Amino acid sequence: MSKNNDSWGIDVGANAIKAIRLVRSGTGVKVADYTVIPFKRVLTTPDIDADEQVRMGLDQLLGAHDMSKSSVVVSVPGHMAFARFAKLPPVEPKAIPKIVEFEAVQQIPFPIEQVEWDYQVFSQPDSPDVEVGIFAITKEKINDFLENYQHVGLTIDGVTLSPLAVYNAIAYDQQLTPDSEGFVLMDIGTTSTDVTIFEAGNIWLRTLPIGGNNFTESLVQSFKLGFPKAEKLKREAGTSKYARQIFTAMRPVFADLVQELQRSLGYYQAMNREAKLERLIGLGSTFRLPGMQKFLKQQLQMDVVRPDAFKRISVEGKRASEFADHTINLATAYGLALLGLDMGTVNANILPTDRVRQRLWRSKQPWFAASAAVMVLPVLLMWGNAAKMGSSFDAQVKDTRRKEAVIQEARRFQSQYQELEDKNDPRQRITNLSRILDYREVWPKLMSDLQLAAAALDPDEQQLVLHSNDYEGIKKIGRTERRRIHIEQINAEYRAMLPGSSSGSEDGGDGGGGMGSEIWGDQGATDDGDVSDDGDSESTMATLKVPPSFLVTVRGWTSYTTTDMSAAAFISRHFIRWLETNNDRPDRPYRIKVDEDALAVGEVRVTDNNMVEGGGGARTSGRMPAVGGLGRRRAPGGLGMPGPRPGARGGLGVPRMSGGGGGNDAMDLSTDLAMLLPKRPVEDRPKIGDWEFTIRFTVQLTSPDDARKSETGGRTEPVKETDEPAEEPQA
Repeated sequence: MSKNNDSWGIDVGANAIKAIRLVRSGTGVKVADYTVIPFKRVLTTPDIDADEQVRMGLDQLLGAHDMSKSSVVVSVPGHMAFARFAKLPPVEPKAIPKIVEFEAVQQIPFPIEQVEWDYQVFSQPDSPDVEVGIFAITKEKINDFLENYQHVGLTIDGVTLSPLAVYNAIAYDQQLTPDSEGFVLMDIGTTSTDVTIFEAGNIWLRTLPIGGNNFTESLVQSFKLGFPKAEKLKREAGTSKYARQIFTAMRPVFADLVQELQRSLGYYQAMNREAKLERLIGLGSTFRLPGMQKFLKQQLQMDVVRPDAFKRISVEGKRASEFADHTINLATAYGLALLGLDMGTVNANILPTDRVRQRLWRSKQPWFAASAAVMVLPVLLMWGNAAKMGSSFDAQVKDTRRKEAVIQEARRFQSQYQELEDKNDPRQRITNLSRILDYREVWPKLMSDLQLAAAALDPDEQQLVLHSNDYEGIKKIGRTERRRIHIEQINAEYRAMLPGSSSGSEDGGDGGGGMGSEIWGDQGATDDGDVSDDGDSESTMATLKVPPSFLVTVRGWTSYTTTDMSAAAFISRHFIRWLETNNDRPDRPYRIKVDEDALAVGEVRVTDNNMVEGGGGARTSGRMPAVGGLGRRRAPGGLGMPGPRPGARGGLGVPRMSGGGGGNDAMDLSTDLAMLLPKRPVEDRPKIGDWEFTIRFTVQLTSPDDARKSETGGRTEPVKETDEPAEEPQA
């Protein structure tokens, strides 16, 4: 990033554009300028062109302030990017980049070539432990995000995550050191909440899928208001004569926010048992809601503070009081400006590398021009003489190179032929053919496991009727009391890395060594040429850098939810717990790995167009917080299809077509096809109030040797890892 002494930090939020200009002053900084440009309406308001509003605001900002000679740093919201943390083994500092790159491939849920990423190393001088934070965003998202700045002609020098910018501001303003007391930093935004934990010089962050919009939407649903009126009512809640009714409507959102925060804090403290967190710092406009501080203090049992002013920067004169009023919303811009001055504690920059190169090239162009001017005169003098000799010399060079190319190509073909001859062992071909069947049991057994997991619901005597053909008995059980999980879609994405390569492979070998030979190592032949019967599994595993695996996504729905147990807890306690309990069995050619954020659940509701939609937002829940909901639009009849399933009310959405003759004998395809299909006896549509879910887990394949042994249940079970505590699902 630029070593400029003048920097602008620009934070584009959903309510306003906030910007601060900082300049170096001795060993510190001072505020040279600042501005807050509010939008006419919140950018998340339905039917509003958010990009147009942002560009108008940026045009206004550039019209009032000259930024051509300053560094400019912006931020992306936390829910648009990824933040992962990993502990590294004690290694030499020069070896850290390679280890971090390997960790990035494992931690980032996208191919590494499709993301922009950076990292930050956290280490203490008196401790051998090294922790690294990896921060990434997909190239598609970052390029779309930067289009608005490019449209107004603003050159960007750096991009980082909003929670990192807020942490940089607090760390500088409060002069944090590794010995400083640990605390929780909570920044409530419009659509999400960023939670950052500082403890012993390290940080950990997570984005919760609850923000100010969830409070507004609760008022929209309770009082049947439009979004703008509900937003105004929320802002004036403290002085309204209907304050009691307003806070009663928003109470479920308060409870959901605290529950998600407690889950994140519980997970962090389970991983860091010696952590002491006794203070919470709150930021964001939503934190101004009356009673927010008191409610959080009672529920979390820790001190909750809201900063009213910054300690190390201020504005003098007439604008001092105005600057103090914006303190709670200017922390992000404050941290971004510090990053532009290279004074941030966490300096992760996810600006696309091609834009960084363009920036560096433009900064060096004046030097290149001066150097070219000095060299151009002698070059011109030499050019005339070289041109005379070049014409005859070029013809000879081309002829010589053409002959050398032919010779090199012939030698290469000869070398390849000799290698094939040396490796041509008929016994190896037999071994390769036998390996075709190594993994034939993967999908049948995985489908069996999913069926067993979906049936592991501990039904009581009343619920046993759900597994019978007594449809009248099933109808007598309330829809929300039916302990059943319905799976509608199963997707799998193959993932593997070859030993020694730097990117994923989709084929796992080229066929020369049998299925997966380049991944697992050559198990077919020993050093002396004899064919091995079963190979050495331990030595093979030692050569593997990343086991081949599948990322499996299961989508479905359940109607079960009670006051004592939510749908998320029901799925976690039965379906996911079964997968975790039976993750590694000797008769399976794979192992199942379920992460802590494997589950996302959303309620099915009706939109303004009377369309059934998978819900997200405030009702999203899971084993760990998941960003956003399922968010897929549904037709009135079902989940995961553009129209009703067989037997549902309504049509399948088939275009109207008819025969060309137009007579009665011509078949009219506009007939409601659903009426021609058999009805399900217990199909009681619509499913409004049911819960859609998405579960993602990894299926890691065992070695080919163990895959063959699993057919008879003879695979050796490894020692199970228990370092990471399992998280108890909450009702």
